[in-house]
Amino acid sequence: MSTVVAEIAGKIQLLSSAEKNDLLRLLLLDIEGADDADADEAWRNEIVHRVKAIRNGEAAIRALQEEWQE
Repeated sequence: MSTVVAEIAGKIQLLSSAEKNDLLRLLLLDIEGADDADADEAWRNEIVHRVKAIRNGEAAIRALQEEWQE
């Protein structure tokens, strides 16, 4: 571990749980490069796409139990 990382780790220990959560969110956003709003929008679009496919007869719905039994 580098000296800088060790110094930061020591300072992190002084933070409250809420502050640690905020820091973690910031770090994850920095690493992943996308925020929750983008993911939420992508899921909304996917759900709309799937519902349309079902309504148009392009996809079928199967009961979850059927998949477990196969």
